[in-house]
Amino acid sequence: MKSILLTTTAIVAFAGAAAADGHTSVAHSLSATLGYNDTENAFDDNELGFYWEGNLTTTATAALDNGLTAGAYFEIEVAGDNDGINDDGGNILESSDFVLSLTSDMAGLYYGDTGRAAEQYWVSAGDMESDGVSTGSDSAVIRGDVDFGAYQASVSYIIDEETDSEEQLSFGAAADFGVVSLTVAYQEETDFADSDGDFSGDEILGVSATGSFAGATLTVAYADNTTADSQSTGVKVAYPFGPVTATAYYVDEAGTDLPDEDPNYGVNVAYADGPIAAAVDFQDDQGTTITALDVSYDVGNGITAFAGYEVNDLESGADYADEFYVAGTFDLGGGASVLVSYAEGEDNADDEIGAGEYQEGTTVELNFAF
Repeated sequence: MKSILLTTTAIVAFAGAAAADGHTSVAHSLSATLGYNDTENAFDDNELGFYWEGNLTTTATAALDNGLTAGAYFEIEVAGDNDGINDDGGNILESSDFVLSLTSDMAGLYYGDTGRAAEQYWVSAGDMESDGVSTGSDSAVIRGDVDFGAYQASVSYIIDEETDSEEQLSFGAAADFGVVSLTVAYQEETDFADSDGDFSGDEILGVSATGSFAGATLTVAYADNTTADSQSTGVKVAYPFGPVTATAYYVDEAGTDLPDEDPNYGVNVAYADGPIAAAVDFQDDQGTTITALDVSYDVGNGITAFAGYEVNDLESGADYADEFYVAGTFDLGGGASVLVSYAEGEDNADDEIGAGEYQEGTTVELNFAF
């Protein structure tokens, strides 16, 4: 979490720039959640009992005289599972996300909780074990973009909040040749440690190509994790016919540090027509076979029903419970909605069950958006 002092300083600086020109746009939104869950497990984000949170988001832009646009985005946690008072008796008010930007038609500079360059451009072809570029950070990121129509590129660094130094160069680029689009992504190896679970200090290079042929979308990709000495080569095909879209992928894995070199592969068939949507998914990835069915039905009058079942089979023979869920949402209008769900089967996994990432147990949740 970022201290509110950071966002306060940034807001003052941005307000000065906006006032100098006068062409500004400022928008606010507030979201709030009040819920109850009856099951406690080993995962921190599965709530027990009553829980609540509130978030205030501010988006602002200012058109400057020289053709540039200044921008600022802040998401502030107003309250979360508490009465707004911390252990020292002070008010809790923290910035969970912030981005400052300066952009033009052909370039942009971003600072804050923004994506890294490799993350922005990388396109995988299924479950590729060697393409784990960093996708999250508790530290701020500075990124520069350029856009020449059919060609784009970005470069970024993580800013170490302890030393204010630049860490882990990240690069991404894309080229659109009409029928085929090419992308390249690279991040350097680093000893810098970030507490975010999506951070990787490995050196990774990836290249991919995506094209449309006879109605099908084909992606071919290669990723090389130099640090882990592993390589992934994948192909993915998606083909729509009527209300059905079928997607399949196959990834060849190689490398001395992999637990095995078995390929990863999967098939997904999704159907959507009128009020009914359904998807059947099969994956055999990294020693785990998963078969899942997810179904939703729009009942009408703002009510939508959801159900799903997932079967897991670990090659290691470890205990892993199957999962199932039933849920329903009711749109109250005006940005408010109610969620009621029941899910179970978590054993050796996280508590995000099914396509809706439902909590284990019974959940009743009221959501507001203003």
